[in-house]
Amino acid sequence: MSVKDIVGRHFSAHAETDVLSGRVRLGLFAAGVVAVLFAPVAQMVHPFWMDLVTHMFIFALFALSLDFVFGYAGLLSFGHAAMFGAGGYAVALLIQNVTSSALLVLPAAVIVGAIVAAIIGWLSVSARGIYFAMLTLAFAQLFYTIAFNDIPAMLLGVDAVTNGDNGLVGITSLTLFGMDTGSLMSYYYLALVILAGMLALVTRLANSPFGRVLQAIRENEDRVAFIGYNVDRYKIVAFTISGAMAGLAGGLWVPFNSTATTSMLHWTTSGELIVMTLLGGMGTLWGPIAGAFLVVFLEDSLSAIGNWEIYLGIVYIVIVIFAPRGLAGIFQTVRSNPHPKVLLSRVRSALVTYREKVFS
Repeated sequence: MSVKDIVGRHFSAHAETDVLSGRVRLGLFAAGVVAVLFAPVAQMVHPFWMDLVTHMFIFALFALSLDFVFGYAGLLSFGHAAMFGAGGYAVALLIQNVTSSALLVLPAAVIVGAIVAAIIGWLSVSARGIYFAMLTLAFAQLFYTIAFNDIPAMLLGVDAVTNGDNGLVGITSLTLFGMDTGSLMSYYYLALVILAGMLALVTRLANSPFGRVLQAIRENEDRVAFIGYNVDRYKIVAFTISGAMAGLAGGLWVPFNSTATTSMLHWTTSGELIVMTLLGGMGTLWGPIAGAFLVVFLEDSLSAIGNWEIYLGIVYIVIVIFAPRGLAGIFQTVRSNPHPKVLLSRVRSALVTYREKVFS
């Protein structure tokens, strides 16, 4: 066997186990190029579209943070709103009282999100399944109550810290290397660069030995523990990394929205995040990003219609019935066999399977 054959087999095996396939990487690169070129066009057509896509970028980062622990470690968290809100409030307080430099403020959001996640993870990872989910939900609501009642102000003896239900308003924009990011285009590119960087980092982690252990824990936690791995430690580390990204997303959201409110910490924020991840296709990294784009777009498009939540729910139901693996599953199905008759037969099969499960 020649050296060329050996090298070829090595790269072929690596490609088969890689989290993102070559085609997906090429598609993401093309999407990145489109995103870079989109802002100037949107600026000329209507800045609203740039505002909407920036919103999508931030929540795509938030969804990516959940997919890292939910899709790869099997940890269903209803508490990611706690890290998202904690990072957001940290940024708001720093901008109001210390500095607006993104080089100091955003790392602080990462650290605060990581600390909150480490605490929640350390107290929750011994539980499994729905019990873990309920514990994270309870901790998230605890943080929500602390912010809503402004308990830090009571403890410190000051007038206000979180300002209760009124939140912190009038948060100014970030500065980066002395330049103001207050313009919509500047913040658009800042959010895009951070999302791309975090996607590259998470992909690297998912493809590392650490990521492989997380996937093994998702498949059979007891067996991983039996061969000598400290399962709880891996879970806590993964949850902390995920919380750091969620804190970063919250830190980006507050200056963009100019407010930090208790709704960031509410369980409904975590619920919306789970919807984004499931609709996109958990465990694919790019799927939850697409799911975040879809949910943000649908919410914005349908919100002008009366009782718009009903129509949004119908869309979710259709996707769950006909594409249980989310948008990523649709993409894989179409790519494997794009013939219309095959796709139609799969739609019928999905409908039959759903009917049998519900009515049998």
